Amino acid sequence: TNSTPLAAAPENPAEAPTHNADDVISLFSDDYNNIDTIDYNPNWGQATQVTQVQIQGNTVLKYAGLNYQGTDYENNKQDVSDYDFLHIDYWTANAQSLELYLISPGPQETPATIDVVTGSWQRLAIPLSTYAGVVNLANTFQLKVTGSGDVYLDNIYFYGNNGSDSDTA
Repeated sequence: TNSTPLAAAPENPAEAPTHNADDVISLFSDDYNNIDTIDYNPNWGQATQVTQVQIQGNTVLKYAGLNYQGTDYENNKQDVSDYDFLHIDYWTANAQSLELYLISPGPQETPATIDVVTGSWQRLAIPLSTYAGVVNLANTFQLKVTGSGDVYLDNIYFYGNNGSDSDTA
């Protein structure tokens, strides 16, 4: 048998997002203007090692040895109640599990469990309804990723103004 070993890191960046910038609140992306005062590596006592790496000129977040990792925008809380989805692109060679939490003050948090696919960029659109009822979508201030392995993340943003995208009548 002739098997190709799985790459340990992505060779290409994630596909560029195509959502209209006016319909996006971006937390991390080279393709949109990210919100101000965001901390991609708050000291929450985690084991995860966070770096920003370049893949063909595109900046990507790398979570090495993931146990949990936060993204904190407490000084610039976001009202995402008029948005439909949390978008995230991820790539991993070895993660066994991934959960993505949206957090509002309290803290109130709930996870979206991700069915992990290895070896290629995966594009997720997590319905914000996943978090409704627990998280105050009008007052979000943190994300948290839990899981295992080494995970690369890109294009983390909220989108979808309840069908009022600019290309809709």
